[in-house]
Amino acid sequence: MNRLLSSGLLAAALLFVPTLAGPAAAAPAATPTGSPSATAAPTVTARGDIVFLAQDPWFPSGPLEVTVKNPGAAAAKGFFVLRLPDFVEPTSGADCRSLSGTPRSWLCGGAELPAGGERAYRLTVTSSTPEPVFGVSAWGSVAGRDAAGVTDGFTDFRINWPDRTSLRLRATAAPIVNGMTTVRVRVTNAGTFDIGGYSFTITTPDGVRVTAPACSDSGRMNGVGCEVLRRGVLADGATDTFDVRLSVTGGTKTVRLSLTPTSRYTNKDTALTLRLGGTGGSGAGDASTPPSADPATTPTPTAVGTSTPEAAQLPRTGTSGSVYGLIGAVLLALGVGLLVLRRRMSQG
Repeated sequence: MNRLLSSGLLAAALLFVPTLAGPAAAAPAATPTGSPSATAAPTVTARGDIVFLAQDPWFPSGPLEVTVKNPGAAAAKGFFVLRLPDFVEPTSGADCRSLSGTPRSWLCGGAELPAGGERAYRLTVTSSTPEPVFGVSAWGSVAGRDAAGVTDGFTDFRINWPDRTSLRLRATAAPIVNGMTTVRVRVTNAGTFDIGGYSFTITTPDGVRVTAPACSDSGRMNGVGCEVLRRGVLADGATDTFDVRLSVTGGTKTVRLSLTPTSRYTNKDTALTLRLGGTGGSGAGDASTPPSADPATTPTPTAVGTSTPEAAQLPRTGTSGSVYGLIGAVLLALGVGLLVLRRRMSQG
């Protein structure tokens, strides 16, 4: 029995191990044998700081800070070699250019450093995984290099993708006036840490068009609505509130609102449907409870499958009234029959 229980627990644990289509955590790379650092003392060193990817959850990006130092006794130009894992690219900063013949490597920097001086370079790196991934890490590395090509040993830094989290979606729609309506959207960070941006989409039928805010040009909606990227930091417990303006023609319409990508969220109340009409509308997540009509009143929960009992009553015991009525009717019929029989006997 213990062996079966252990096997079951192991199988359940394996089911919850995430399968990564993109980056995976890799062991820090060792300095290749025969590199310049193995034969010559470095004149320039470099160290990279940890990277947290955020903002657009489809292609998150984040800052990488590299500190280049000149430990020598004379001024020198301070370069650094940057190595990045698959699906991570440098997009701006530090004047980087690809190193020919060395895959996934870039030569950056080059400013003049005084003896004992240093300079911090700030780059932006972006994830380019085919599908969004969450809660994973990978490793990059940097090495200092001087103008003569003497390169220090590589040191590693970690790159963190955004973690999965919980966001709660609520929305209300104002009445349609002159073919326009406003949807007030409220997104609450129900997780335990700050997030650096999220994606919100509104799917629209024919006759409904988003006029504000500006939609993303990613093409992911394929003409059926609008994707809005919210790039600000949303603290845990905080609520992001914003308006979506809609142009509506052709009568009552229904729109679908959702937080994307769905694989990021651990809760269910991340999507809702709104009916747009002359009286407005409101909606909440799929797993939410409708609010009370009186905000000051807290509804009392009722257990599923139970009913509210009637007022207290005395227990009904003994013979019921219907039984007594039946006995009385029988006795009355019997009495009438005896009376008729007696009269007939008297007449005879």
